[in-house]
Amino acid sequence: MQNLRALRQRIRSVQNTQKITKAMQMVAGAKLRRSQEELFAFRPYADRLSVIARRFAAAHPGFDHPLLNDGNLDAPAGLVLITSDTGLCGTYNERVFALAANFLKEFPSARVVAIGRKGSRSLIRREGIVFLKEPVSWGGKYDPADVLPFVDWMEQLFLSGQISSWYVAHTQFLSALQWKPIVPRLFPLERPESDAGFSEKLIVEPDSASVADQLLRQFVRAQFARMLLEAFTAEHSARMVAMKNATENADDMIKRLTLIRNKARQAAITKELIEVVSGAQAAMQ
Repeated sequence: MQNLRALRQRIRSVQNTQKITKAMQMVAGAKLRRSQEELFAFRPYADRLSVIARRFAAAHPGFDHPLLNDGNLDAPAGLVLITSDTGLCGTYNERVFALAANFLKEFPSARVVAIGRKGSRSLIRREGIVFLKEPVSWGGKYDPADVLPFVDWMEQLFLSGQISSWYVAHTQFLSALQWKPIVPRLFPLERPESDAGFSEKLIVEPDSASVADQLLRQFVRAQFARMLLEAFTAEHSARMVAMKNATENADDMIKRLTLIRNKARQAAITKELIEVVSGAQAAMQ
């Protein structure tokens, strides 16, 4: 009976855990839907800025800007690592860090900035990597009031020659069940390719240099914001899938434990019957 009580307690414990993982799956699913809507609404804006940059390049061939030129080649590269603030999201953080680790092998002197506590505490510090600044925690939410000053800081380090280039290790959201880690370059910008299908002259005010400066700065901020939204959406997706798998595993464990409990109970009943029958036979003799 002691064994049966232990099995019942274990089944109840797994059932309670299953309730928690099921609730967390539902919460992650709700956050995923909201984040998806925000990402899908932002993507056209970022894509349109890219189109405008190409049209501007076609109308002003040979235009130049510091954000398009190589930085100080003697300075170290910079890496922004976007991970989660909380766990329970499967291999999300490990896969991003594995890609960042390969980058750091190629650029061993790179300076690192972590967005998300998991990237700074659980992964990077085990490798002894020194941060360029304290880790940033935005809780998986995009807020221009937080993001824009951060991009200003990155831009200032690049333009002042303290950082030769900036890369961002993050996840690209593909679908609710699929995402992949990537490390694109943010600074310097890729020079926009001229749009051969656009041959008209553009009239810009106050002048082309001012428009180019504003256009490229907006483009940089839009690209970084998109990276954040992609990463945050992929994080919610990874957590939802992880909690779904945990819920299903708990269900399988409950079924196995229930089968073991039933077999143990049947064995106990059989043993009691044998004892009763044996006692009756002994009394008859």
